[in-house]
Amino acid sequence: MIDYGAPPAADEIEFSLFGPGYGEAVAVHLGDGTWLLVDSCLDPESQESASVTYLDRIGVAPSQVRTIVASHWHDDHVRGISRISSRYADAEFVIPAVFNDREATAFLAAYSGVLTSGLSRGTRELYDVVKSRDRVFPALHRSIILDTRLGGRGVLVTALSPLPAAFAQFIAHLTQHRAQPDEPVNHAPELRPNTAAVAIHFDFGDEALLLGADLEECPGLGWSAVVADSWSGRRRPATAYKVAHHGSRTGDCPRIWTTLLQSQPVACLTPYTLAGRRLPTEGDKVRIRANTPHAYISSGASRRPEMDARVLKRLGDLCRNMSKADPAFGAVRLRKPGGATAWNVELFGAARAL
Repeated sequence: MIDYGAPPAADEIEFSLFGPGYGEAVAVHLGDGTWLLVDSCLDPESQESASVTYLDRIGVAPSQVRTIVASHWHDDHVRGISRISSRYADAEFVIPAVFNDREATAFLAAYSGVLTSGLSRGTRELYDVVKSRDRVFPALHRSIILDTRLGGRGVLVTALSPLPAAFAQFIAHLTQHRAQPDEPVNHAPELRPNTAAVAIHFDFGDEALLLGADLEECPGLGWSAVVADSWSGRRRPATAYKVAHHGSRTGDCPRIWTTLLQSQPVACLTPYTLAGRRLPTEGDKVRIRANTPHAYISSGASRRPEMDARVLKRLGDLCRNMSKADPAFGAVRLRKPGGATAWNVELFGAARAL
């Protein structure tokens, strides 16, 4: 069991990133014991949402969670999010604006197993939340997720995406892929690139944090369009960054680092290991480290198996796509008290420097 210690002080900003080899969740302390949660993954030890396990262990009451955001519907970001919604029933629930549409709701229903044999966990999780709550709040580019005062400072949380053009394209794609009740389906189709995810900017008055979600690059729709927007460019440059799309090149845009971030920010990411696809790649790691020496990953699951080189070579002659049977689980926690100039970085479980 991971010992996370004590909760943050009232004036302390915290950003915690959780992730095994497949999954991602974020918890942000906004000040005065108030929390905002983004996405969900399962803690392999407790089989509970990692964010719920974390908050329970540091003594955070359900009433202290103010807002929950589902950045998008992919399985690795929403496993357990329906349990988060039930646990923190008084918190506002924010979803991408693309799912505040009849076509999108039909898409979620079709691939949730409600109307067909589809068993996609991500669509089912999000569908359950949308149907169980009296109200959910849609987020689009320039949406205000939260505007308040906590810990002696103003706190403004805004959405940088999805852009209106991405919204329109996403809905058009859904109409092409929506399953019919009499059509057996096994999983929801992958709509690429991901331009519908909610990237989030936190402004604390003298400090800023950027969460890149899984937003990918696509001309006119993705990161290049976000950073080219004058409103986005006026956001306070962040000193901490949750790297988009597990560090993949598809989620990278050089102007993120020069427009939305301060020089050499603290960068954190989670790995992605599934069906032979492993992120970040060695090339991704080199590219991220070229932008900042302060980079951390929640788990080393994307690394090659740790064994003698000769044994590894022999196994490589016999098979391909080797990976650890247990991808492990870890957390990267950043804390900054009021008036501090640098983040205090703590690594838990399998987390390590990139």
